[in-house]
Amino acid sequence: MHDIWNPWHGCRKCSEGCENCYMYFLDRMRDQDGRRIYKTKSGFRYPLSKDRQGQYKIKSGEMIRVCMTSDFFLEEADPWREEAWAVMRQRKDVKFFLLTKRPQRVASCLPYDWGEGWENVFFNVTCENQEPEKGGREDSYPL
Repeated sequence: MHDIWNPWHGCRKCSEGCENCYMYFLDRMRDQDGRRIYKTKSGFRYPLSKDRQGQYKIKSGEMIRVCMTSDFFLEEADPWREEAWAVMRQRKDVKFFLLTKRPQRVASCLPYDWGEGWENVFFNVTCENQEPEKGGREDSYPL
């Protein structure tokens, strides 16, 4: 993996696997609230950033983990997701690994031109058990 791209930050706990979430831990260490979900300002277009010679900082063929401090299919990110798809569409030469605990939302959140899929996009789905969701309520899983 080359790097991490966090187009948005913050999350809502949705399963017992979220109980010891590292993002919540790190945010607490920084006196931040991990439940606060926001679009990152400087990092949103990171895969498109270039160096002083005009070359992409992320080179062709490299791999990026997406949403290490959130979930790519988080409901609160719905207004920003199309813009993130546009970045991945523009950088078809980079491999994007989308992180999620919400695979049930994938089909409804795919871009208009997904077709049979994009060769540069992969899904990393966290599955910790076979139990049905407890409703995804934030208070169901303690901080």
